Amino acid sequence: MGLPLALQAHQRGDLVQAKQHYQRAFEQQVRAAVLYQNYGALLREQGDLTGAAQVYNQGLVLFPHHPGILGNRANLHRATRPASALADNLRALRLLLAAAEGGAALRTVWLSALSQLRELQLHAWALALAREGLARLGPDPQLLLQLLLVLDALASSSGAELLNADQAAALRRQIEARLADCAPVEQAEIRLGLASHQMGQGLLDDALASFEQAMAIVQQPGEVTPEEREKRQKLVDVNSWNFGITLLKRQQFERGWRLFEYGLRTPAEGPQRWQRALRKPFSSAELPLWRGESIAGKRLLLLEEQAIGDVMMFVTLLPALLEEVASIGLLLADRLLPIYRRSLQHLADRVQIWSFADASEGRLSPAHYDLQCPIGSICQHRFTDLERYGQHLPLLQAKPQWAKQLRRDYLQHGSPAQQLIGISWRGGGKGLRIQQKSILPEQYAQLLQPLPGVRFVSLQYGNAGPTVEHWRQQGLDVLHDSRVDPLKQMDPWLAQVAACDAVLSVANTTIHGAGGLGLPTLCLLSVHSDWRWLDDPSANRSYWYPSVGIARESREAGWGEALQQARAWLEAGSPPPTLG
Repeated sequence: MGLPLALQAHQRGDLVQAKQHYQRAFEQQVRAAVLYQNYGALLREQGDLTGAAQVYNQGLVLFPHHPGILGNRANLHRATRPASALADNLRALRLLLAAAEGGAALRTVWLSALSQLRELQLHAWALALAREGLARLGPDPQLLLQLLLVLDALASSSGAELLNADQAAALRRQIEARLADCAPVEQAEIRLGLASHQMGQGLLDDALASFEQAMAIVQQPGEVTPEEREKRQKLVDVNSWNFGITLLKRQQFERGWRLFEYGLRTPAEGPQRWQRALRKPFSSAELPLWRGESIAGKRLLLLEEQAIGDVMMFVTLLPALLEEVASIGLLLADRLLPIYRRSLQHLADRVQIWSFADASEGRLSPAHYDLQCPIGSICQHRFTDLERYGQHLPLLQAKPQWAKQLRRDYLQHGSPAQQLIGISWRGGGKGLRIQQKSILPEQYAQLLQPLPGVRFVSLQYGNAGPTVEHWRQQGLDVLHDSRVDPLKQMDPWLAQVAACDAVLSVANTTIHGAGGLGLPTLCLLSVHSDWRWLDDPSANRSYWYPSVGIARESREAGWGEALQQARAWLEAGSPPPTLG
């Protein structure tokens, strides 16, 4: 019964139950291709790439000619083993064509193979496959997009032997004619895909033009069904959010922060539901939203958003807002309350810290304030200049007696030490996102080789004890304090961060704690970094936290150079970053 139960659980979104039942069926060696196709996909989604590969490989031993398993394994290996992935995709495509199968399966594999050929710059092959696709699949929006991207690639390379200028122009006219046959939503999807491609190529003006064209198409007036209206709105929301955060990474703050607002209505995976999940105790009718007008002499209530790190980061801008408003209220989750009641106590006459219990039990009411605003929305109104960031730090204050006691404990643990370096190696999020932001413990261990007088202290949230114990068995001077659990209480964790002389961490909440305290910090920044980091490789420190420097992972060479930079930083005594 493992497989039927797994499929039922997977369909209703219960991934924990689905995984358990898939694993039981897998161990029982159930001979069903759907088991290996779906179970591998679930493991990949959850970040277990090794497990996913094992499932796909075993499935292909049993079902060597199954296009679904082949296609899924191709997606798994696409970034790390592109030749193998392409072989799987093309094999799946040939199998589907030989079986005269069409529909969604053929479309998915065709588009996957085509996009991968384009990424590998196999332009002649990609062009031939795209043209054949037009004949077999018709004016499919994603196929037309891929063909446009192939034409762009040929125009920017030596593609004259494949298409001369006249042939390219004729093909582009054919694409535009086919595009006119698509529904408005499909036309907008193609323009948005083109905008994303142009942004990736650094063609900002072209990308903005394609984005605006897509928005104009999808927002055309006219009678539409409720289903069509919902689809259009979702397209606007999701793509405005994605385009906005890309603009932020390109330092296009004015437009980027405006589009950042769409995160409040863009769906996200997991329990938070939205990219910017917001608990709003008062409706807009009860307490109007701040929309950028003058707030001179006004009382402004700022509302916490879903991520602890986001809140800690946006609060650093609060002192700048105090230059304009009469007072600010800050509505926070319980884990942050003691930290900010202490850190902002010197502003207690103008800053009030509220809990959600205060709102639900009537101690906080709309009458206390004139306007309300999600804390992440303040940037579009007052912080579109890069120079306005990082101006009021350090802001955080740890509980001094806790920090002093922890420091004494850590320095005297085992052989005496003179310097404590806080460390964190695993990113937040879930599934593949965690892996993308993290560094494997065996790689991170390179940084922990003995240094005279230095002890490393784990600031990692989650189950870090076994990793630290493994390092200690290798003779590395690393300490894990099981008394501190930031997932339960942030205040003792902040004292633990403050007990350190410097911090070396991947991009997670640790950066916000260390940066907010003003500690010399080096962030090991993944190529998959999010919107709060600039893409400019010359940016060598965080614009949010002046004390946080950056060592960047390379798309071509991985973490090697960043780890060398981090080790050199440690050997130099972990200094603050230089301006840049």
